[in-house]
Amino acid sequence: MTGLAEWFGSHPVATGVATLTLMLVDWFLTVLQHRERTKYSANHYRSYPVDTVEGNPSLQRAVARAHLLEPRHLLVAVPVSALVAATVWWMPAAARPLLLGYVWGLFFIVSATHLGNLLGYIGSRRGIHGRVWMHQRTGYSVQAGRYVGVTALLAALAVCSGSAFIVGTAVAGITSTARQFVWFRRAPAIAEDDAAPDAT
Repeated sequence: MTGLAEWFGSHPVATGVATLTLMLVDWFLTVLQHRERTKYSANHYRSYPVDTVEGNPSLQRAVARAHLLEPRHLLVAVPVSALVAATVWWMPAAARPLLLGYVWGLFFIVSATHLGNLLGYIGSRRGIHGRVWMHQRTGYSVQAGRYVGVTALLAALAVCSGSAFIVGTAVAGITSTARQFVWFRRAPAIAEDDAAPDAT
């Protein structure tokens, strides 16, 4: 994998296109997950106090619009992709795989999570009964647990392979886990007498 990362590091246009593609895949999977849950699972699974599949609070309203091409997302994705391409071009060649591992690792991890959730929603179109309400703080904790597991795997692979690219992805796993805890802290606290919104 390091050889491919080195190739991208010396081809900034390809790096920018690949980064933009990863960001779009992340967005598409988020929207598809939202659409799937809205159509088939909304009566069975919800989160509160905000009912969303998107962890990033700044994007929750945009995801609710469910547009595959969202101007607000593109407004961030295009400049970030250009910045990654420019940074990779100007930095020392030896550091390029580490940077690409980190940046792309962020999107590999979150897209894999989205894909798992999407397949879970599709698989539960039939045979799902009852209703589950999950507080957002609990959701962030569960997601952080998933990221800890992925990060442990990536760290083991980094040690065994010695690949700078995999080291970068392991660091991305640590960052992703930390982000979940930041969002956890920002979500409303769970009250002592907490009850599901429709339980009363």
